[in-house]
Amino acid sequence: MIIISALDNSGQLYAADLVRILRQQMPEQKFIGIGGPDLAAAGCELIHDISDSSAMLTGIFGALKWAVPAFRRLKKIMASEKVDLVILVDSPTFNLPLAKAARKHGIKTLYYIAPQIWAWAEHRWRRIRRRVDQLAVILPFEQAYFQKFGIHAQFVGHPFINHIKDAPVNESLNAELSALPHPVLLLMPGSRRHVVEELLPAQLRIVRQIQQKTGPMTLALMGWKGVAPTIERLVKEGGFEFRPGAPESLRSNANIINIFFDDRKTLIENSNLVLAASGTGTLEVAWHGRPMLIMYNTSKWFYHLIGRWLIRTRFFSLLNNLAQKEIVPEFMPYIRDEAGIADKAVELLQDNKKAAQLGLNIQSLVRNLYHQNPADDVAQLARKLITSSSHRS
Repeated sequence: MIIISALDNSGQLYAADLVRILRQQMPEQKFIGIGGPDLAAAGCELIHDISDSSAMLTGIFGALKWAVPAFRRLKKIMASEKVDLVILVDSPTFNLPLAKAARKHGIKTLYYIAPQIWAWAEHRWRRIRRRVDQLAVILPFEQAYFQKFGIHAQFVGHPFINHIKDAPVNESLNAELSALPHPVLLLMPGSRRHVVEELLPAQLRIVRQIQQKTGPMTLALMGWKGVAPTIERLVKEGGFEFRPGAPESLRSNANIINIFFDDRKTLIENSNLVLAASGTGTLEVAWHGRPMLIMYNTSKWFYHLIGRWLIRTRFFSLLNNLAQKEIVPEFMPYIRDEAGIADKAVELLQDNKKAAQLGLNIQSLVRNLYHQNPADDVAQLARKLITSSSHRS
């Protein structure tokens, strides 16, 4: 038996890729754990479906009502069943304690997508070294970083890149967007409800300031279906009309925002500028070589009281941390000056050469994250751990 713990939507998607490969290579294994519909479809029996509770949207307190019982059940399985391996995906608040429980029962652990202790709370390396047998890391510098603490780590590539690089193009939408007479300004306010609620109102105010300084443009928003009601409410509260995006209904109107939940590649590639929430989505924009501004809008008071003492990096956005310099404008961890963001957006919208260079710079950066199939490499690490455990027993 192999236990899988993936508590957010992207994590369970990457775990599903891994389970499909392991089931082919180890058909005798049973998979059980926490995840979402992709993981279930791959052949993992779920003791909790995160899509039922929207765990990734409610935050830690909302998740406690299911997380504690699920944690206890997994511990019970470890104590009563023959578990060959525990595979943990991201979500260290839940998964590092689960690794401790596995260690107590003598079960090997593989951690896929390591806690970003290089960004904050570095002291956690001691817990990782004690509890985790192998890290499968997704950023190039992380392998050497964790190895300096005596932690077994191997770079496997970023699985998100593999999911977006071969995404199909919606040809009818592509033709419609290409024929638009005005620039396309795309908003990407994030996938978690609390992030959308904190960031989207500010983005909408920034859009109004941009409109005052530029000519006509087409406004679009790329969202996640799980937060669609929140997006619709905030768009309307911001004084815009919410219009579901489709080729036949695209509108270039100062008061209309065309909302999309699919066709991400087509929309991003046809955007002149993206206002993006910090997170994985920025990698998608960078892969397609489109200029963007990265922003986040956490609590000012929380950052000054707690966050600034924990965060270790010079930059907040992943892209600038990868580059170790500011190659893309970032406005984080909270928005101090909406007018300043609007001015930078206007500058890029009016200077095609500068915008194109920004797109090329970030595109070349993320190409280093690509490996042919990260799940294959992680599966190999998993089999090695199981083999070493069986030889010892």
